[in-house]
Order: sequence, then C-alpha cells, then structure tokens
Amino acid sequence: MKFDFALLNGVEKPGRYLNREVNSVYKEVDDETLHMALAFPDLYELGMSNYGFLLLYQLLNREPDFYCERVFTPADDFLKNLKIAQRELFTLETSTALKELDLIGISLSYEMAYTNVLMMLELAGIPTAAACRDENCPLLIAGGPSMVNPEPIAPLFDAILIGDGEEAIIEIGRIVLAGKKKKLSRAELLLQLSRIEGVYIPSFFVPEKSPEEITSVEPLHSDYQIINRRIYADLSGSVLPTAPPVPLIQAVHDRLALEISRGCSRGCRFCQAGMTYRPVREQTPESLVAGVIEGSAATGMDEVSLLSLSVGDYSELLDLVSDIRHSCPALNLSLPSVRAGVLSDELLEALKKSRQGGFTIAPEAGTQRLRDVINKGLSETDILETIEKLFARGWDLIKLYFMIGLPGERDADLEGIVELCDKALRQAKSKRQRLNVSVSTFVPKPHTPFQWEKQISLDETHRRQDIIRQGLKKIASPRRLNFKWHDGRVSQLEGIFSRGGRNLWPVLLKARSLGCSFDAWSDRFNYQLWQQAFTETGFDLETLVGQDFSQVESLPWSHINCRVSEKFLRRERDQARQAQTTPDCRFTECHGCGVCKDKENIRNLDAAQISDKRPDVDEKDSPPIMPPAAKIILSDGQPRQWRYQISFARGRRLSYLSHLENVSVVIRGLRRLQIPLAFSQGFHPHPKISFAHPLPVGLASEDEIMEFRTIAPLEIETLATGWSQVMPVELEFRRVIELSQRAAAIDRRLQGCRYRIEAAENDRDSAKIIAAAAASASDVIAGDKALVLTRMKKGKRREINLAPHLKGVEIDKNNALILEVCILDGRNPNIFDIIATLVELEQRPEGGIVITKIESLMHS
Repeated sequence: MKFDFALLNGVEKPGRYLNREVNSVYKEVDDETLHMALAFPDLYELGMSNYGFLLLYQLLNREPDFYCERVFTPADDFLKNLKIAQRELFTLETSTALKELDLIGISLSYEMAYTNVLMMLELAGIPTAAACRDENCPLLIAGGPSMVNPEPIAPLFDAILIGDGEEAIIEIGRIVLAGKKKKLSRAELLLQLSRIEGVYIPSFFVPEKSPEEITSVEPLHSDYQIINRRIYADLSGSVLPTAPPVPLIQAVHDRLALEISRGCSRGCRFCQAGMTYRPVREQTPESLVAGVIEGSAATGMDEVSLLSLSVGDYSELLDLVSDIRHSCPALNLSLPSVRAGVLSDELLEALKKSRQGGFTIAPEAGTQRLRDVINKGLSETDILETIEKLFARGWDLIKLYFMIGLPGERDADLEGIVELCDKALRQAKSKRQRLNVSVSTFVPKPHTPFQWEKQISLDETHRRQDIIRQGLKKIASPRRLNFKWHDGRVSQLEGIFSRGGRNLWPVLLKARSLGCSFDAWSDRFNYQLWQQAFTETGFDLETLVGQDFSQVESLPWSHINCRVSEKFLRRERDQARQAQTTPDCRFTECHGCGVCKDKENIRNLDAAQISDKRPDVDEKDSPPIMPPAAKIILSDGQPRQWRYQISFARGRRLSYLSHLENVSVVIRGLRRLQIPLAFSQGFHPHPKISFAHPLPVGLASEDEIMEFRTIAPLEIETLATGWSQVMPVELEFRRVIELSQRAAAIDRRLQGCRYRIEAAENDRDSAKIIAAAAASASDVIAGDKALVLTRMKKGKRREINLAPHLKGVEIDKNNALILEVCILDGRNPNIFDIIATLVELEQRPEGGIVITKIESLMHS
C-alpha cells in the first residue's frame, strides 16, 4: 500500500515513519514468500540502535524466499493521526497492515516495554491473547533478553525463542513457510515449532493451581517439559551485519556497531546477561576489521562501536583496535563500558586517537567487601588507576555506575560510594574534568545467584539514594560531580515482572486499558496507573516487591533452562554470603556452571583459537585499506582545498526531514562515495559543507544548491554517476561545477527562489485558496496591498514586512501559481508564511496545497 503523507500532518518527527532509507530491503511478495515483520516496541530511533534487531533484519532478508520488514511503536502524534484516518498499524517498508503478515517477531529487551507490545497489537487490530487468535492472524513470536522468564507476557505469544537467534530464526521461518504452503493448522504448526531447540510454546504449559502468589507452570506434554536455551556455538561462523538500514533521523546510538564477542565468564552474581549468554565466543580480528571497512563504506558512518558484555576481556583487543586504526584512520572508535584494570597504556594510546567523549566504568559497589559479595573482581586500586590514566590522557568526562540494594549492603557501603567518587575526582588533572555518577536500584533477576533475594522497598530506595546525594554534595558542585539516579518506582515494576508468573498477565492488560505505555520513559511513566492496575486485579504492589523466593520450590521460570545449573547458582549464592570470590574460568579452572558441553561444541572460544595464524607484518609496511586522501600543503602551512557546487532535487518524502537531518543524509552519502571532504579545525571537526538556505520541513525542491570543500580534486564524472547509488531515493543529482576559491559564500550568491503552488487533484477548496493567493500577490507587487506577517516573540508582538520580498507572480500552463521571492538583507522568508499571509490563514497551509521550490536564483 502507498504511504499516506497526510498521516504526517502535525507530527514532530516525521522521519520516524518515512521509508526508503539506504540499505533498507524491498522484495516482491507472492504465495511462495514468507512475509514477516520484526517489531520493536519503542520509538524508531531506539530500535534502529538495537544491534540484535538490525542483525536479524539482515539475516532474514538474505533468504531469497523471506521478506522481513520493520515496525516500531508510534509516538502519540502519529498514533492520533492513525486513529483519525482509521488506519491500522502497518510496516515501515511497504505500509502493509500487520494483520496481513504471516509472522511478526517481537524483540523484548526490557520488561517495561510490555505495555507497548499490547498497544501495537491494539493499533494493528490483532487480538492480544494467543488463545483468541485464529488461523487468519499472523503468528506472533518473541525473543530477546527479557524472555528468559517470559511468563507474565507469555499468554500473548504463539511461540517464544529462548537464546540466540541467528540459526533458530531461519529454522522457524522455514517451518512457518512450509506450513503456509501446506495450509497447516495453527496447532500443527506449533507442534512442529516445539521441536526446534530453544523454542517455547506457552500454550503447551498451564499455570500451576496454587494459592501462592509465586506461581510456576506445568507441562501438558510429557516429552516437552524443559526448554533449553539456544546457543549459537561459533560466533565466528556468522556473517557480520555490515549493511544495516541507515536512519534518516538521528538514532540514539548513531554509529556502526559490531559485536566482537558474546557471553561473559567473569561471574558477577547480579548480572543476568553474564549468566544467560555463556559461554564466551569471540569473533576473529580479521573478520571484524573487514566488517568495519565494509560497514563504514555501506553506511557512511564516521564512528564504529565494538560491542560486548565485557569489551576489555576480548582476547586480542589491542591488536583489533590497532588494526582498525591502521586500516580506517579516519573513523572514530568507541567502546561501551570497559572494565577497570584491563586498560593498558598501549590500548589507551590507540583509543586516544578517536574523538574523545565520555568513558564508562562500572564499579557497582563502593567497598571492597561488597564488590567481593557480588564477585565484581575489581579492587579500588584498579578503579582509581584506570581513572587516573584516562584523565591523564585527556578524557574530560568519566561515567561511574553503581547499584544500591545489593544483597548484604550496609550504610557503610553507601558511604563507600561517596568516598570512592571523592578519590576518583582527585585524579583529575584540571577543573574541566568531571564525573557523572549514576546509581540504579538492584533488581534480582532470574537465572542468577541472586534470583532468590528480596528487593528493597521504595522507601528504602529513597533513603539510600539520599545518603549518596547528601554525601556527593559535600565533595564538589554538580558541574563537576553530577549525580543521576534511576526511578525506584520503575525498578519496583521491573523486579515484579522479571520474576513474575502468568498470574501477572491480567495486571498488564489492566495497565494497558488504563493507558500505560512507554513506561521506560520518565516523562510517560505513570506510577498511579500501575498502582491502580495491581489493586484492581487483586495484588498489593509493595507485597510483590518484597517477596521472598528463597523457600519457593518451583520458580515461575523453572521450565526455562538457560544452561547454568541451579546447583552452581546456589553455590555462588553461598559464596556471596561469605564474601568469597570466584575467579574467571577462562583464566583458572572450570567451576562447573554446566554450560560448556564438548559434545555439542559449546565452550569458551577465544579469537586466538579460531583465527588463522597471521604472518608478522610491520604496520609501517602495510598501507591502510581505506587511506586518507593525500594532502597538498601550501606555503602558509594549510592544506590546499577544492570547492564544488552541486545542484540536486529533494522529493516529497525527504521534505519531511529537518534541515540538519538532510545535512546528515547528504554527508553520509558523500562518505559512501569516498569523497575526501575537508574538515574544520578544533576539538570537534565538521565537514566543510554549506547549503544555500535551509528548507522548511514539508517543502520539496527541484533545485537545491550546496557546496563542499575537499582536500583532493574530484573526478566530476564519478560523482555524477555514483550519486544515485549512495543517496536515498528522492535525492536526485542535477549538476556539479567546480568553484573558484574567490567565489562568494553560497548564501551570499543566492539571490532568491521560485516556487510552484498547486492544488491536489480534485481539491476545489485548495484551488480557490491558490486563486486568492495569486490575486493578493498581484496586488502586493502592484503596491495596492500590504503584506505584513505578525508574530509573537517572548510575549511581544513583532511585524515583518514581506511585500519587498515578493518579486514575481504568474500562472503557468497547468494553472499552478508561480511566485518569485527575493532575499533582502540576508532574510529569506518562509514560503509557507508568505502563502498564509496572502490569504490570511492563521497557520501554514496543509493537505490539499502542494508547494514546491522549482529554482534557486544564484548570482554567477
């Protein structure tokens, strides 16, 4: 179905809903195609930052008979327009209604996204409970980190994938496609899916009939009682996702991301991911460097992030960083939270060459005793020495992450956080350097040694937060020591649902019916509505938070086997109570967690074990694979630069992007063309690109002018022929010329613009408005009428005389109004303001009036 642009009227960020991004996939669909969508239950800019989501999108679309689209939770403004237009939620790529698909895969990383899933299904017209859906509804499958205990939301899904998805999602797709061709019933299809390792069919289990508030489930089939987590054994065998769709707007993490390893063997006792992603599997440096080269060329991103649960433990990290630096010297390199104590001087020197933002370290606890309780494996010396090195090498911001409410925590441990922050700030070399201190509330998670522990109450959370807040105030001002804390009310709900059973399903339904959505967003979270939802479904929220799981025989997630044995978890819990640590099994002996199985090829796998032996090559003798352009240095010591002017057209779709969003789109396209752009000087260099004038949102253009500078001459023909291959659809190349170094700045050479104003087909009301605008414009030019725009600014009335800007009016052969607007004293009035003022509208014309810029009038 064709996208309805009227749905974008009044929408704050239209770019969330536009399609045709570079690298997005389009295929023909027929009865032999599995047509599906990956759904991310949050805004576009978050989903497009999710590595797993983008990985599966690319893997699924590599299958010739699969077509996978995307869909995200719409913001309130777009949601409102959907309801007014009586449109159901549809896919991003082809605007296909979700209910018409064969399969919808929903990625769930966080319990607080559950209400968004319910809202998306409401908008799609799909029943929320699997038991209420018939054969005509798409199959709903979930996956993601929070699904290691899916029970609170399990009634929604037909199937749930527990664990790694690279192989399993293809197997699932094959069975669903075969079922589509054979017209299998839903029951037959689910039975076949249950035979795939890692696939959980909630309808094959029923809630245990128990008066307890902590409820587990019982299997209905004797041969299907435990679901083993799916493990992708050899990460190096996967094809890296180097060509993700490039967002048209800024994503939360606006960079290329590559996973260098999966799993962590450090054994932090609070960390669910550290337990449920075992064993450690690494990518080879060779594959990763090749992926960085391919990915930066395919996306035009200028930054790459290396992802891992514990980046510092990657066995060949220094070689990898050095190889990336050498092969792609123009790229910035970023790492997520890095473990203190593993940052060598050589590694820091290599990282220092990147644009320096903040650096994140997670001590988690303020005292050595509590760090030993949680098995963090960090000493205060490790932490402070790392901070001292970072400050000494020029990092200005260091982020420290802590938790409160950990098992065995005392007030002395809270005071220890304050003391550690004080010592950390003392490592600073200048007053410009500062700390961000973030404190979250510990949430006991399933499949960890602390899964049986109590969660602290909301009152206790506030008390402990205040101890830290008051202590930090005495050390430094918020400018140098900024304290942030996680909302304890959100942590309460996260704790309840992370360890909850199916008895909480009615709570979710009630919360959604009361209006809960976007609960992970502080400005949208409504605690009162959640309290009401629990009360009306017969639960006491505070009682649920403080539940004691230590005596529960069968936990709600007992049928989900994440491969780490209960025996190991209980032993680690006992070790924690004695503040005894367990060393990393990769560097000592096996501790018997139960994950590694040699017969299944499931074991810790370092890059060194799988990497081909690389010949010793001196980096100096090996040229960069993506070398920077050779600079020509002039007599004044500055590099020579070349200037080029490009004319291009911007279609209606891209007209909904802001000026800065359009600039970003163009810059990434030029990078994909490997144009050797010149950069400004300073701490944050920017490409030297300028536009004749910023277009207002919603204005298409047939003649946009921009110029840029390079540090090497261009092959004009290469630019002209390559443009369409690297730019989004509707950004069409017109012409390019080389400019003299003495040419005036582009905004000074722009004399004016010509616009075409026409009515949409069969829109008589708009045609009347345009006719009135033409008559009014003629009167203004003749001097018979004033044209004054009135605006309120800071409570003051301001009048702007637009009449001198109006230079020409005509009606073309298609009965469209053509207006010529000139620039005076650097002022280029908005064409929407001119039309609205001509016909005395209170707001800019929308809908039936189509305005297009048709010419930029440039001084030669």
